[in-house]
Amino acid sequence: MSKSSVTQTENSVPTQLQALVQEAVAAHQRGDFAAAEAGYRAALRQSPAHADATHFLGLLAHQTGHADAALGMLQHAIKLGPTSYLYRHNLGGVFRALGRHVEAERCYREALALKPDYVDARIGLAQVYMAQNRFAEALAGYAQALALEPCRFEALMGRGAALAELVRRSEALACYQEARALAAQDADKLQSVGLAFHRLDAPEVARTCLEDALAIRPDFAEAHNSLGIILGDLGDLRGAEACYREALHIKPDHVGAYYNLISLIRLKPGDPFWRPLMELTENLELKPANEAILLHFALGKLWEDAGEYERAFRHFLEGNRLKRAGSNYDEARQVAFYHNYIRYFDSVFMNSHSGAGRDDELPVFIVGMSRSGTTLVEQILASHPLVHGAGELHLLRQCLYLELGSVASDDELPQRLVCLDDKGMNRIGARYSAAARELAPAAARVTDKLPGNMALVGLIHLIFPRARIIHCVREPLDTCVSCFSKHFTTGHDFSYELGELGRFYRLYEELMQHWRTVLPPGRMLEVRYEDMVADMEAQARRLLAYCGLPWNDVCLRFYESARPVRTASLAQVRRPIYASSVGRWKRYESYLLPLRQVLAGK
Repeated sequence: MSKSSVTQTENSVPTQLQALVQEAVAAHQRGDFAAAEAGYRAALRQSPAHADATHFLGLLAHQTGHADAALGMLQHAIKLGPTSYLYRHNLGGVFRALGRHVEAERCYREALALKPDYVDARIGLAQVYMAQNRFAEALAGYAQALALEPCRFEALMGRGAALAELVRRSEALACYQEARALAAQDADKLQSVGLAFHRLDAPEVARTCLEDALAIRPDFAEAHNSLGIILGDLGDLRGAEACYREALHIKPDHVGAYYNLISLIRLKPGDPFWRPLMELTENLELKPANEAILLHFALGKLWEDAGEYERAFRHFLEGNRLKRAGSNYDEARQVAFYHNYIRYFDSVFMNSHSGAGRDDELPVFIVGMSRSGTTLVEQILASHPLVHGAGELHLLRQCLYLELGSVASDDELPQRLVCLDDKGMNRIGARYSAAARELAPAAARVTDKLPGNMALVGLIHLIFPRARIIHCVREPLDTCVSCFSKHFTTGHDFSYELGELGRFYRLYEELMQHWRTVLPPGRMLEVRYEDMVADMEAQARRLLAYCGLPWNDVCLRFYESARPVRTASLAQVRRPIYASSVGRWKRYESYLLPLRQVLAGK
């Protein structure tokens, strides 16, 4: 939202009043919100109908978390200054931040009606389209913005994001390269570009962007933290640890860096960051929810590492309680979603489309509950020279949306997917194969390790009858405890309350039993985590044979692979296989009654 200038709606007011507003705007821009508010209110006491003061006070209300007051003041400002495109643009920004996309779109269009060449409004409108999954319209909107201002960083970044969603990765990467060139001397922008490359699985380029940002601003704590994440993905665990420590040295209250560090190592009392962490965690109940959540999960891991399981679980419980309080998880909706897959993808439907898919054995889909060993299975396979481990791709879902067009929400997917004809399924498969092949032109297999693809197993079988589908299974209590003790950055809202977690696990089991029933025998390989730990070589040979690949001893040394890993298990798969996670739930047995009862069907 722009607050770069005072509009020309107050030409008749005294110069002294204008100076007062200008001083308040200057305070606003430098982040002195108290002085800005005092100035705007002083101006309104002198001139209650002062449109600019009303407008900027509304912006300030939005920035300080008072959405209702912000909307009222911004709407009033428009009444006072109906010819201001800026007022409408900024009201659109508030609506967009609140997720009220229809109203945001209307405001941006009104701003553009007043000023068609207003680039900020074109970018805002494109951002609304992105939030609504209207990616083609967003791409056109960003193109219009760039036609007006070819070197606009925000428009280039937005265009890259739209291209990525449209499964046009090479074009998206090129777009981000243009943005990187524009950001050459701006550390904040280089950080943004680096994270964009990271999201597109270009970690080496992402790393250089972050290193360039830190060369410009060595005390940029957030960039050190981001670089740590990227180095961790790349397997440089020592480098990642050093980055997190540097971030904490610069900013001792950096909660994210503490969480990342403790996720990576065992922090002990002799560590120089032990005492600062303990001080930071005093009065946790007074901290903002997002910080308290991360700290509780970090402390849970810390005390578990120290063998203080009661203390650890108290933190896991509180972190999960806070996370659940901020979630809009609808359990009934989740049940209906999975049951619709069971209902629509029945034996009759599956048999009616059998044999219509693509003759392509490139993809290997690895599915199952999160924390069930999916990363380990992928790491073993990806160590093979003929396999590219692509990680948690959202590619299949993107291809579905591109074929289906407008879809209000994922809830519609089961009903919409069964309306596809064979040609539609083949178009999805062709788009998916092309994108997967682009990731690894020489690979014989590309793994797609997205646990949530378990809902799409039936569709995968129809689209890719020769693709491999691997279902990872782990002891239910261990799986659920591992989910409960992990803070997920996205999704997994089912995992933050023990009863809901147990019921989701039973729903998952019901879904996978359905796929076993409707798929041909032997179509899906099931791999148990406990079997993998007990006899890794036997299970690795079984995996490679199923995937039609020759044996290679390098798969037994999966922990030496230099491939990027972007999951919560990135540190674990850099070590030889270990058995300490088997039976982990027993450490917390006395706290798990709600979960155990649900899993037992009580």
